[in-house]
Amino acid sequence: MEGRFTILIADRNRHVREFLQRELMAEGYSVKTARSGREVLTMADGQDHPDLIILDLEISPVSRLIILEELEKRDPPIPVVVYTLLTEYRDHPVVKKAAAFLEKKGDNVDAFKAKVVNALKSYYPNRFLSISKGGETKEK
Repeated sequence: MEGRFTILIADRNRHVREFLQRELMAEGYSVKTARSGREVLTMADGQDHPDLIILDLEISPVSRLIILEELEKRDPPIPVVVYTLLTEYRDHPVVKKAAAFLEKKGDNVDAFKAKVVNALKSYYPNRFLSISKGGETKEK
């Protein structure tokens, strides 16, 4: 299978959304953004749903954990990387089902990118037969 991964960045902060979008697009990913929980759920249900969602738990107006519960019901499931300042939720059962959890810090962009790649590899192993930079894949 050949193609790029589409990632949805859902964060309440426009600056964070734009920063992560630039970083991921520079790696070759197709990136969409959402500023509310409603937008996330609408995009997750859409025909062109994302391959991965980066989710800030402080996104509104959907409750912190309800959005994860709603995304978990999707078929097929869409992996979620929780990227948040709210570390007190790290051990919550719903959060533990996420593909990854990463605390927002100013110096962890490389760790962030690694979590994204690992989540994509875990959920879409067939698309990683041979990887070239930024989510472009080619079969061996």
